[in-house]
Amino acid sequence: MLNIDLGYRRGSSMGLREIKKAKTRKLISDLARDLFIEKGYDAVTIAEIAEKAEVAVTTLFNYFPTKESLIFDLEDEIDSDILKAIRDRKKGQSILDALYQYFFSSKLFNPPDKKTFSGFGKLIRSTPELTSYLRGLWARYENTLAKEIQSDSGVNKMEADCIAKLILEGVSFACNSPSPKEALNLTFKVLKNGWNK
Repeated sequence: MLNIDLGYRRGSSMGLREIKKAKTRKLISDLARDLFIEKGYDAVTIAEIAEKAEVAVTTLFNYFPTKESLIFDLEDEIDSDILKAIRDRKKGQSILDALYQYFFSSKLFNPPDKKTFSGFGKLIRSTPELTSYLRGLWARYENTLAKEIQSDSGVNKMEADCIAKLILEGVSFACNSPSPKEALNLTFKVLKNGWNK
């Protein structure tokens, strides 16, 4: 889910050193993900991942502070992309429409490798440590989103917190649905039009 694409942005003004670091980070994360999917999270050690990546354990920890963080290499990028979707939206476009457009076209709903993405999702759902780590990430995204909604729209903190939670819980629900895009469409339809049955 979060480590499907390169951990750096193409076309960015990164120097060679930064590009090499991003590639190493991506390699470590991909190896960890594949080992976790193959053997199970608890059966894989940090030393094994470092050995496969041909880096020292200390180097691995320079890139990833915890074992859980190894497969969430795009966590900061997703956080900034959510903000960018709001800040760079077309004039007159609502925050909800901008976020829908972002999520609908994101790798969460258009994974380049569906088999790996499916294995990744199963790994997360079957590993309490990874589920907990992901919940923490979503809480951080909710906080960031709520602050941006409040700043952009002028709503009070409670309303911004509520809307951010509803949006991201809906996205999470859609990601885990048998029909993710259909569930995402429904989520944003209800958020936009309300539900009063």
